[in-house]
Amino acid sequence: MRNILFLTAIALYSVACATSSPLPAVTPSTQHPALSTSSPSIDGDQFRKDLEDAYSRILARSDKPAPDTPVVDVEAAASIPIPQHRTIDSALRLFTVDMKESIQKSLLRSGQYRALIDKALADQKLPKGLAYLPVIESAYLTKLTSTAGAHGIWQFMPDTAREYGLRVDWWVDERADPEHSTRAAAAYLKDLYRMFDDWSLALAAYNCGPNRVRDSLTANNATTFWELLDSSALPKETRGYVPTFFAALIIASDPETYGFALGKAADVDDGKRVDVRGPVSIEYISEVTGVDEDTLRDMNPSLRRGVVPPGRGSVRVPSKAAETLQARADTLRSDDAYVKVCTFTLRKGDSVKRLARTIGVKPETIEAMNNADASEIGSGDTIYLPVRARELGGLLANANTRDTYYAVKKGDTLFSIAKKHGLSVAELRELNELRKGTAIHVGQKLRVATSRTMTAGGM
Repeated sequence: MRNILFLTAIALYSVACATSSPLPAVTPSTQHPALSTSSPSIDGDQFRKDLEDAYSRILARSDKPAPDTPVVDVEAAASIPIPQHRTIDSALRLFTVDMKESIQKSLLRSGQYRALIDKALADQKLPKGLAYLPVIESAYLTKLTSTAGAHGIWQFMPDTAREYGLRVDWWVDERADPEHSTRAAAAYLKDLYRMFDDWSLALAAYNCGPNRVRDSLTANNATTFWELLDSSALPKETRGYVPTFFAALIIASDPETYGFALGKAADVDDGKRVDVRGPVSIEYISEVTGVDEDTLRDMNPSLRRGVVPPGRGSVRVPSKAAETLQARADTLRSDDAYVKVCTFTLRKGDSVKRLARTIGVKPETIEAMNNADASEIGSGDTIYLPVRARELGGLLANANTRDTYYAVKKGDTLFSIAKKHGLSVAELRELNELRKGTAIHVGQKLRVATSRTMTAGGM
């Protein structure tokens, strides 16, 4: 996993360790300003940029011994043994001074998701302390994406997310769904602990992958994460990641001592899921239910396009709106005038490339929408296109979609004719049922455009 928050800790720790003056001791705060326990907003893009700028500075090792760390033996801290190591002490100092504002915001946001995280951890019989892993992963931002492509509260990479049952495609990214991604993260963490039987190693594997950790242990004849850290056998990102988790856990276990406040468990309406048949837009669901569109988008962060995808699906709405939506569930798709999706049946000579050019999108978009390569889509197939049904007809008409023929002239080749009409040679052959090697002659009429059939597909 590529996380976000701990990168700053790495950079700041590097600076702290490079100075010749001793680090200040961690002193409990006896007086600090009252902190709001509401969920604060964080500018994720700026946050990520600042952290990426800091990443260029390397993690420096300190030779100073780690003093005793005051930890209150509360449930979260007791659930995972906290080692004594100089890097944890340095991370703790940085969190309580240089990064205090960011860590405080992250801790406050934790309350919004604490109930569902605690349940997922309990279901897998995992330590409660893991609920604070997102403090250093994402600051509990559901839509945060790292430069490596990790996404969501738990910063899953796409392949790992799919391995643990999350849907990640053009329509939906369940890494952004707190409920689904938390269940997947709990299952993944459980598997990692089974592999290593040690939480420091399991957390390192969560960050850089189990194979990397396993290979490093073997290559260095090591048995613990801390040996790998001291020998720089793992990526600097991972060497900083594990200590920062333990620092976050120490703070969470005794926040008042360090001048922090935890977010209170959110007492909000989590809403209800209503089964619908897509595609249907969040915009139209907002109109039907009277619920603000932004509220619906926040409740359904996994819907990447603001659309419930084709087929059977569900959408989360406030409890008070569930009955209204359920009553309209069967007609939503046919009544939705906002959804920018329609179906199209290809005829001989049609291709994904030509359709994409006609409607002004990339061929890759059509491939992603239909989870198929262009080579797999051909005559007779019905596919989804990212355009409103009422707009597609006009686009096709403007593209002169009736059968059009071209009379071969002297010097023409299939390549020159195809290029002149925006076709590939393969498309030109298919339009005219020409086999490879078939010669053309002057005066021969070749079809260079064909009529198309468009259907709203029952939407």
